[in-house]
Amino acid sequence: MEDGATAIMLRGLPTHMTTQGMSSRLDEIAPGKHNFVYVPCNRRRKASIGLAYINFVDSASAKLAFEAFTQEPMVRTSSWTTPRVSQARTQGLGPLLAFFIVNVGHKHLNDPAAPHVFENGVRVPNLAD
Repeated sequence: MEDGATAIMLRGLPTHMTTQGMSSRLDEIAPGKHNFVYVPCNRRRKASIGLAYINFVDSASAKLAFEAFTQEPMVRTSSWTTPRVSQARTQGLGPLLAFFIVNVGHKHLNDPAAPHVFENGVRVPNLAD
């Protein structure tokens, strides 16, 4: 990862992965150090599309998570799944929220499948307000 990078992208996640489930996993790796978690889903199938976008409050936490996801299997399915992890092209909380709004729409900010935003380790409710 580049110096100063705070956002990572995971690919190859199981379809049952949720934003809440990812947040719980992140708390095991770097408790309270993420401020944006988004696991996009297929609304018709009500299942993850296998991706996650995560932003951390600092570069050190992002690197810690990057290494953790690179080295250890994450989810037990029929076999252990190790996601592919990379530095996200979009970096930072503000740009990631803007990316979501541009691609999905402002009206979906409080949708159950919307990104979760955290401040000091606590989820921020009602993003559209």
